Amino acid sequence: RTSYEAVRRTSVNPAVSSCTPSRVWFVSRHGGRFPHPPELQDMFDFADSTIQADIVRNYEAGRTTLCRQDFEAIRDWRRDSNLTLDQASLTTEAGRVGMRNIARRYQQFFPTLFTETYDRQRFLFRHTNAIRTNQSIRAFASGLFGETESENVVFEDVPENDFFMRPIDFCPEFREEVADQHQQLAFENGPEFEGMMEEINRKLGFFGSRQLSVDTVLVMWEWCRFETASTFELSESEIGEPSAWCVPFSISHQSILEYYRDLGYYYFTGYGVRNQRLIQNLNCGLMQDLLNHVQTNNSADTTVRVFGTHSQVVHALMVTLGVFRDDVSLNQHNFAQQTSRNWKTSIMTPSGANLVVVRYDCADGDHDLVFLMNERPILVPGCDTQTGICKLSFILNRFQRFIGVNCADLYCSSN
Repeated sequence: RTSYEAVRRTSVNPAVSSCTPSRVWFVSRHGGRFPHPPELQDMFDFADSTIQADIVRNYEAGRTTLCRQDFEAIRDWRRDSNLTLDQASLTTEAGRVGMRNIARRYQQFFPTLFTETYDRQRFLFRHTNAIRTNQSIRAFASGLFGETESENVVFEDVPENDFFMRPIDFCPEFREEVADQHQQLAFENGPEFEGMMEEINRKLGFFGSRQLSVDTVLVMWEWCRFETASTFELSESEIGEPSAWCVPFSISHQSILEYYRDLGYYYFTGYGVRNQRLIQNLNCGLMQDLLNHVQTNNSADTTVRVFGTHSQVVHALMVTLGVFRDDVSLNQHNFAQQTSRNWKTSIMTPSGANLVVVRYDCADGDHDLVFLMNERPILVPGCDTQTGICKLSFILNRFQRFIGVNCADLYCSSN
C-alpha cells in the first residue's frame, strides 16, 4: 500500500559507466490501487459499524487517551462517498500520476533510450491480464510520449496461461510450498503484537470484553494506509494528507505492523521459502527475456522492454538476483533485531516499484550492466561494490541456466 513517492530517494547516476547506454529492461509493479474486493468490503463494513460512535462515547466518558485534535479527526471522519466496490483493485488517480512521473524521470536520466517519440521497433510494452497493470503501463507510456501519441502504443497480447508474467497463478506446487504461514501467525500472537493491541485499545477506550479484535484493527490500519497513499502524489505536503484512522497508531505500531506484513511476504515470495530453487525458477520467463535482451547485438531487436506485473513477481525476482537478503532470517522472535533489515517491502515494493537494468556498450564487448531498484542502484552479489556495475559476462555466467531453456518446463520446478 506504500506510496512510491513517500519512499522515493532518487540517486540515479547515468554516467556511472564510461561506456554508452544502449538498452534498457524495465519491470514494474502496478501503480497505487484501490483495495481488492474483500478488503474494500471489510473497510465499508467498518465504516458502517458503530466503532466510530463508540470511540466518541469513550472519549466523552473519559476512557480514552486521545488529545482533542485526534478525537475530532476521528469524530468528523466520513467515508468518501465516491468510493465504490466497482473501483476495487483498479489504479487510483495518484497511482497513475506516480507511473507517469516515474517514466518522465527515467526519460530525463536516459533520453537516448526513453525517447519522447514512440517507435514500435524500439519499444515493447507488456502487462498482465489485470486491469490495474494495463492502466499502469498505459500511464507510464503517456509519461514518455504524451497523452496523444501514447494512444498509438501497441501492447503485447496477454496469453491465457501467462506463466511469463504471473507464474504463481499457474504453479500449484508453489502454492503448496508456501501454504504454511505459521511465522506470521506466531508473531501476531507474540508479545510485540499483543502489546500493540493493548495500547491501541487503551488509547481508544476499549477495555475488557469490548476490546477491538485484530481483524478490526487491521481494517482500521488499511483505512490509514489507503487514505494516505491514495492522495500522496496529489498532495502538496511532504507527508501526504493525514488520515483520521492513522491516529490510533504510533510510529512503533506502524513498525510492528510493517514487520507483520514483511513476515508474510518473506515466507511467501522471499528468502523464507524453504524450496529456494523453486522460487528462483518462478521468473524463468522474465529472466530469460532479460538475459536475451542484454546480450543481443541485433539492431532489429527492441531497445526498451517494459513489463507491468505484481509485487509477488518483483519479490521473487529479488530472490533470483540475490538482493535485499539478510544475514539472519526474519522470524517471529527477532523483530527488535530486524529494524534495519534489508527485506522491507515498503522500501522494496511500494506501488509502482520498478527494477531497471541498463546496458552500457563498451569497446571490449564485455558490456556494463547497471541494476536500479526504484531509481536507486542495487548491488547484485559479485558485482563491483563501489559502482554497482556488473559485467555482462558475469551476469550471463551466473544465470546461464535460464538461457535457451524451455521455461514452460522450468518455471514451476526445482531443477
